[in-house]
Amino acid sequence: MPTTSSAPVRPGAERAPGAGPALALVSVSKSFGPARVLDDVSLELHAGEVHGLVGQNGSGKSTLIKVLSGLHRADAGSAVSGGESHPLPLSVAQLDALGVAFVHQDLGLVENQTVLDNVRVGRYQRGRFSRRVRRDLEAQAVAASLARLRSDIDPHALVATLPPADRALVAIARALQNSGDGGVLVFDEATQSLPREVLTGFYATVRELAAAGSAVLLVSHQLDEVIALTDRVTVLKDGRVAAAGIPTARTSRREITRLMLGADADTQALHDAVPTRPGAAVLELRGVTSPTLHGLDLTVHAGEVVGVTGTTGSGHDELPYVLAGVSPGRGSVRVGDQQVELTGADPRALLDAGLALVPQDRAQQGLAVTMTAQDNLCLPRVRARSGPWRVTRDWQRDEFAWVVERLGITPPQGDLPVAALSGGNQQKLLLGKWLVAGPRVLVLHEPTQAVDVGARRDILRTVREAAAAGAAVLVSSIDNEDLASVCDRVLVLDGGAVAGELRAPLTADQVLDAVFRSETTTEGQPA
Repeated sequence: MPTTSSAPVRPGAERAPGAGPALALVSVSKSFGPARVLDDVSLELHAGEVHGLVGQNGSGKSTLIKVLSGLHRADAGSAVSGGESHPLPLSVAQLDALGVAFVHQDLGLVENQTVLDNVRVGRYQRGRFSRRVRRDLEAQAVAASLARLRSDIDPHALVATLPPADRALVAIARALQNSGDGGVLVFDEATQSLPREVLTGFYATVRELAAAGSAVLLVSHQLDEVIALTDRVTVLKDGRVAAAGIPTARTSRREITRLMLGADADTQALHDAVPTRPGAAVLELRGVTSPTLHGLDLTVHAGEVVGVTGTTGSGHDELPYVLAGVSPGRGSVRVGDQQVELTGADPRALLDAGLALVPQDRAQQGLAVTMTAQDNLCLPRVRARSGPWRVTRDWQRDEFAWVVERLGITPPQGDLPVAALSGGNQQKLLLGKWLVAGPRVLVLHEPTQAVDVGARRDILRTVREAAAAGAAVLVSSIDNEDLASVCDRVLVLDGGAVAGELRAPLTADQVLDAVFRSETTTEGQPA
């Protein structure tokens, strides 16, 4: 999620003396087998406040939310609301009575149902005598909730027809109806699907909900978002509370990072730490056209990291998939000395030419989560590297060991199913799956989405190292900080064409400004 200057900076709320929490989790502990995932964790959420919850992948954030939502049974601990203690887990009826609603990372929507049915399921109001559901009135209620999010999504539209950003808004609208003003709203990585232009409205809505008396919990990997939007923040590390409810206005991104990692994670120093030297042109696009791209020309050199970004509809997010031949398009792509026409192109032809794609959705497009980590890593090369009668294993173990050492995957166990790894380690595995083959061109879409600051540092460093080793790297992202820290050039797309170019050194604010103005110089300073 991008660094954005549009989120309101909070001064840090002052509570009324003696005001108790709207909801408190008290001394929550949870183990999976011998692994202690939560150890005596407490968290207080107060009405009128936005509370941030941060921590690395594996710190216990997701487990704590799953305990609160009733998905996991805690070994110990309780929830307190209105002075009354409730043993965990809370039932759906208890959560409903307490006004606790969730927007999870996977959104939890039924795609073959309408927006109306997704938002109002289990809550339809029936006539006193006829017992009929007035769907027109129900649709008006849903439209009103969406309007609070600055959205005019049709309540009768099928969820399957909506883009990811609109689906996220539907899930948020459902939570608004479930909690009501004065309840408890939990946003669990809910902003990861929202584009820049929607974020401003989302931030404003969160502040309005808090002002109306709701207690809001924001779980996020985006520290700039947490600092800009929250009143207080709790940091988890290794299943324990490293800092509880500290006023956000009295801390900093650097201090929160130190609490999470025990060290700093300075991605801004990547250009100095991993210098690159652009060489010959390795990737050339000519006249690339798709539903959102219009005659795009683009060149990336060996040893260069080029970013592409833009607002919704600009084409930046479709480009990686058109380029890899998995989404329809026309025009030509040259990888080294091999030219491929995109019309009817076989993705295998581009892969054989040396182009590797790291997609945004690792679970659906990049990894088979039920297979082992080692099998996932080696899958693209099994046919080429195995004997005629059996699949050999030595080279697979060597490849896995190389990726573990290069990217710091933990735990370093190749026989674990991918589903057992944290999101950050899954993303490292997906990147390593293609890096180990030494691609000439590496194309990445949102490479650090929903990963913690430590994994982000490792991934971006590895991307720079791939370029330093001679690869041509193209990064499509709306994360301004990622683009500023890892790219030698950033191309801003508007209407499917290049509207501006920025060159390193860059700041996240310069990238953000260029996106919205689409008027830049080539020296990193907006015109």
